[in-house]
Amino acid sequence: MGDSILLAVTPETHARLAAVLGGHDMAWAESFDKVCAELDRRHFDLIVIGAHFQESTSFDVLRVAAAARPASRIVCLRGVATRTLLGKPSMDAFRAACEALGAALVVDLLEYPDDAAGNAAVRALLEHQLELVA
Repeated sequence: MGDSILLAVTPETHARLAAVLGGHDMAWAESFDKVCAELDRRHFDLIVIGAHFQESTSFDVLRVAAAARPASRIVCLRGVATRTLLGKPSMDAFRAACEALGAALVVDLLEYPDDAAGNAAVRALLEHQLELVA
């Protein structure tokens, strides 16, 4: 598979996304500065942005990614439960904000079991985004 994917997520989400996206060319970025450096360095077909960043917000990362790589598909996701995204109303607000800022898809990994079937479903969602890359 020749698709390149930037995963701008917390370390807690790494293992799951590595299992979900095995076989793809993946780069990891755990900070806003690393995301900017990766976006300057190369093109990504898919950019996956987690809901939590230590020194910035996912919305900051989303704005930069959308501006830097308008041809890339951007997916925002919640990978772990956080105080700021506890329930459905919070997740709905997060989804609406991400979509307004240019995310093509918002995925709540907590809705999918961390097993073969759940990970296959998440992989299908992300691979569908790769199919839509212009």
